[in-house]
Amino acid sequence: MNQLTLRPIVCFAMFLHCLSQVSLNAQTSSVIIPSNISTGSLEKNLLFYANKRYQVTRQGPNIALDVLFDGRFQPTESSTAPTSAQPLEILVENLPPQHTQQGAWIGWSSRNWIPTSFKIEGYNVYNGVNQWVTVANVTNHSQRHYMVKMPGGSFSKLRFSFYTASGTDGRMQLSQLFYIHPEAVQSYDGVMVKYDASGNVGIGTATPQAKLAVNGNILAKEVKVKTDITVPDYVFESGYELPALTDIEAYVKENKHLPEIPSAKDIEKDGLDLAEMNLLLLKKVEELTLHLIEKEKNERLQDERIERLERQLGNR
Repeated sequence: MNQLTLRPIVCFAMFLHCLSQVSLNAQTSSVIIPSNISTGSLEKNLLFYANKRYQVTRQGPNIALDVLFDGRFQPTESSTAPTSAQPLEILVENLPPQHTQQGAWIGWSSRNWIPTSFKIEGYNVYNGVNQWVTVANVTNHSQRHYMVKMPGGSFSKLRFSFYTASGTDGRMQLSQLFYIHPEAVQSYDGVMVKYDASGNVGIGTATPQAKLAVNGNILAKEVKVKTDITVPDYVFESGYELPALTDIEAYVKENKHLPEIPSAKDIEKDGLDLAEMNLLLLKKVEELTLHLIEKEKNERLQDERIERLERQLGNR
């Protein structure tokens, strides 16, 4: 394939990739899971972030897989020169084996130090064939890109083997690996994001019941909750009626939880409101603090009475 033929294909693929990002922000009232006819599915077929979606292994000279698959077309260099005896081999496994119907394209791009001899293979599992198929075996290559049409089949693995490169010390650069699939295999294996007409956003769920609903774990360095709930500093006001410990004891014996604090069944049914619960716990700590202060005052008075009695007894 000549350079003039290749450029429209790569540009069109990147254009479709951009469309997939726009659909994430613009699509409403539907689950954002690109289907087989969605342009968004090319994002997966281009092997962007393949090292996170699939199983990717490397043999031979080292190369930064995170840079190679990050979709930015930023070149990464091999640590040493590949050779015929020790090629740089990148194996991508666990691909969805969607049939190519003789219309898929595979290849790579580079900026400098281009691969000059290489082989591209696919592992065909269609109808139980289960064998490696050589897609391209190229020598004396001189262009900064390469793309070739895939044969018909269902390929669950891809293998790129690079033998020589044009670097002054034989090293090579790669910017991106490509696998453009006409069947447009679904971009994501499950629900990614749903944004419905009511303004609710769901991650990992198709039925968000809040402005943001996440079906899974959330990892954050900091979470700040802004609330209009009254902070219970009123506990320290002079007119506040502090509940008696005997009343609290009776309530706990009967209900098996503190007053005002939701029970285990309530939390299991309705969930836990972090802002409300934290303020309620703060209130209980403040009440406990007042009880401890009162207890300390009573103990101090008691100690003083005991000292006075001891002095009176000693003077007899």
